[in-house]
Order: sequence, then C-alpha cells, then structure tokens
Amino acid sequence: MNFEKSFLSSKNLDDKAVVLRVDYNVPLEGETLLDDERLVRSIPTIEHILSKTNNLKILSHLGRPEEGEVIASEFSLAPIAKRLSELLDKEVTLVKSLEELKESKNLCMLENIRSFEGEKNNEDELSVALSQLGDIFIMDAFGTAHRKQASTFGIVNYIEEACFGLLIEQEIDALKKIVISPEKPLLGIIGGSKISTKINVIESLTNHCDWLIVGGALANTCYAAQGKNIGKSLFEPSYLEVAKKIIEHPQIVIPTFVVTSNGSEAREKSVNELSDEDVILDVGQQSVEAFSQYIDEANTIVWNGPLGKFEDDRFSKGTEGIAKKVAESNAMTIIGGGETLAAFSKIKMMDSVDYASTGGGAFLEYIELGSLPSLEIINQKNLGA
Repeated sequence: MNFEKSFLSSKNLDDKAVVLRVDYNVPLEGETLLDDERLVRSIPTIEHILSKTNNLKILSHLGRPEEGEVIASEFSLAPIAKRLSELLDKEVTLVKSLEELKESKNLCMLENIRSFEGEKNNEDELSVALSQLGDIFIMDAFGTAHRKQASTFGIVNYIEEACFGLLIEQEIDALKKIVISPEKPLLGIIGGSKISTKINVIESLTNHCDWLIVGGALANTCYAAQGKNIGKSLFEPSYLEVAKKIIEHPQIVIPTFVVTSNGSEAREKSVNELSDEDVILDVGQQSVEAFSQYIDEANTIVWNGPLGKFEDDRFSKGTEGIAKKVAESNAMTIIGGGETLAAFSKIKMMDSVDYASTGGGAFLEYIELGSLPSLEIINQKNLGA
C-alpha cells in the first residue's frame, strides 16, 4: 500500500494547532523513568512540528487506568512530561482537562488519555472532543496503531486533516523490507509463550521467509503435536491440530535441543529424551549452533519474542546466544516487541540492530496484514476515499 500522501512532509503545519498522538507507555519506578527510548524516538517529530508552530497538544497513555476515575499516581504522565521537557529543553505543561488543553496555544500534554471515558471503546463523543483540539492530527504511536480507540482512530473521522509522524514513517519503511521487498534469504525468528496469539503471523511469515525458527513455549505445543513427552512444560492443548499444520510447512524449524529444569539444576537435553518432570525453559546450545547456519546465510532477519525464560539468567543463554549471532551477522536485522528489545539491551547489542520497532502487537499485525487500522483510516482520508 502506498502511504506517501499521508506522510508528514505532505502537510503544511504553519501556525496550525496540532494534535499529536504518541506512545509513552514506558516503565516507571516511582517517578523515575527506567527507559526513555520511546520519548527519544518521538523527538524528531515534535521538533519538526515546533519548527512550524508552537501550538502542539500531545496525547499518550500509560498503563491501564480506569476510565472516568481519579487518576492514580502510577498512571500519571507527570514524570514523562518532566523528562520530555528535559529532552526538548522546553517546558511541556501537563494539563488534566480537554477544556484546558483546547484553550492552550503552547506546548502541552494531556494527562493519561486512557483515563478519559470513551477512549477504549472509540466512542464518538470523545473522538469529536479530541478533534476540536486542533486543525490537524498526527499519529506517531505505532505501538497502538492496531487499536481502534478514540485517540488513535476515531479522531480521524472528525478532524480536518490527519497524517503520520516521522516515527511511523520509519516503521513503515522498515517493515516494507519484510512484507513487500525483502532481500532474500529471509530468516524469521518467532518466540513467546502462546501459539494462539501468533498463529496468523506465523502463517504470514511462511509466505515470506526462507526459514522460520519457532521457539519459546510456542515450540512446546509443536513438540506435543508431534507426540513428544514435554513433561510439565507450558503448552496449549487446544492448539495441537493447529501446531500440526504449522510444522508441516517446510520453512519451519524448531529446536531439537532444549534446556530443562525438574525443580533443581538446569540441564540441556534432546527433545526426544525428556522426563515427565521436566520443564522446557530455553533453547539448547546445540540448537543455537545449528541455527547459526540460517543466520549466516540470511540477508534479512526479523525477530519477535524470546526463545526461553530469558529474564532468569539460568535460562537466558539460548535467547542471548542467538541474539549475539544475529547482531554480529551481515544481514539487515529488524526486531520488535518489548521482550525482544530487552534481550538485545541486556547483552548491549541494540546498536548492532538495523531497526528496532516500537510496536509489539502492532509489529506482528503489520507483518500479517501489511497495514494497521490507524494507518488505513488516515490514508483513506488523504486519498479521498
């Protein structure tokens, strides 16, 4: 799909009131940001807007507060507004009401948009109210672009103009290299806990990938579908038939050696030698080495989801080992999802990745469908559909 008419460069922002939706759903400890990467990556869009107009109103969410309730401190954007002020070297005023935001002609941020009634269900009343805040809506929250909510979708129906921010343009450009014009061979790596949440993207990737490594607890369901004993490992019994069909694809590769625990020490075993007490918690080093051949041959690599319980150092070596090989490869690498980014950060290899997507669910849905609801409705508006 051609999105060029929806890019920021196609819009005149001079002296206009701009409503910008960003994704500042970042980890906090008290009032301290543990990771400000999402703020940093929004700066180019904000600076571009401020070079044209001072009338900028920023919307974001943080966590899942109750709509219509007094916002608890853990869901307040106050620490985020403070950090953004530091990054911009310009005061960002946090306001609590739509009325106050509408009256402002300067740089402001609305308190957590998810605390406003009607956001989650994309209700017209809130969508209309948000549209009355400005002349143009700029969507730069890729991580929520798959959600039809008032601040990501509904507002587009009522505001005069709408377009994408620079971060979303980067996301589209990177993901096109997977779903439209990948440099072959293309290697996909998919991990995580539930095969039910990734069936569609696995099916989609088999149409694009030369090889697709399936790991984490996703692989456990595949082992069970093959009739293997997986002990007490996490799997989804209701998806065994689906898993059988998945592993029939010739591109699918699953680990043959895993790291298990039976309540005491971690041991590497063949998937054909597990006991009734074993729990699979990581990819074995023999499988890491076997996967190296795909990594070495690939010209493009896309990865979403850890391949084990990587937050526990006893079961992190598989994910970390493959991450190091991916980071050291000559392939163009695109990673997405919070846990995948955390794994690369843990081994200090983020700088070796060509593109790290800010989306998790949105990242997967774009790979699956080639677009997202927020992108679709904005593009239709600009195409006059």
